[in-house]
Amino acid sequence: MAGLRYEALTRELRGAIFKVRNELGGGWSEEIYHQALVTLLNEREIPTKSKTRRSFVYRGIELHTFEPDIVVWDKIILELKVLPYQKDFANGHYAQIIHYLKFFENHLGLLVNFAAPRVKIKRVLWDTTPFEKTESYDHIQSHLAAQDRSCLRIIRQMILTLAKEFGLGYPETIYRKAMAIEAAHNHIDCICDIGLEAKWNGKTIGRHVTNQLLLQHDYLLHIRSMLDGPTTHDFISTKTYLKNLGLRFGLVVNFGKKQLQIFGVTPD
Repeated sequence: MAGLRYEALTRELRGAIFKVRNELGGGWSEEIYHQALVTLLNEREIPTKSKTRRSFVYRGIELHTFEPDIVVWDKIILELKVLPYQKDFANGHYAQIIHYLKFFENHLGLLVNFAAPRVKIKRVLWDTTPFEKTESYDHIQSHLAAQDRSCLRIIRQMILTLAKEFGLGYPETIYRKAMAIEAAHNHIDCICDIGLEAKWNGKTIGRHVTNQLLLQHDYLLHIRSMLDGPTTHDFISTKTYLKNLGLRFGLVVNFGKKQLQIFGVTPD
């Protein structure tokens, strides 16, 4: 039976983590635990990098800066937390360390909660694997004119280009920024952070800004990531925005956990 990934190294790290908590006790800030652990790892001559910052650049433009708490042996990423009121790590914590693992091309991360009665350590594995692709345009087929088909072919290719370049596993903010860059590269107009007016009985009652993208002034693009599939709310909100903007259709795209998913959506 195969052992755990980096089992011996993980055992050594767990010992250091428990030593820090046992000697310091509970109630300290994340930064204090961080500094104590880095000091101990260095004392034990474990190759350690603390808060290494690295930029994610696409077509010469910075998309994001990644800064994991600790990287050891250039193999394992540690993300430290002080979560006194949470029994378990939240989905966002798992997503965060997966983003780091993917970007730094590491395959094991440890989520650590120093605030638990007994330090909580969770192993997070990441492997880059080929992803599947699912596409459904049934709902928009009857709405497509020849010009629409030509433009949507370009937009679809832009989506596939990002999937090929980045794969799955990044936050949706990165995919959205990258899509705007890719649109400019393909001479496609792209408006980010679209402002919508909410009206009641013909009167404007408020203004809402959506993070969906408007391409060529005609096509709404809603990008999600790290989901099994887009949520019901993703489709409902996209329909609402299409109707508000007077658009005939849009796309909901999910750079998901295991699949790239593209769905055509109408306001009806």
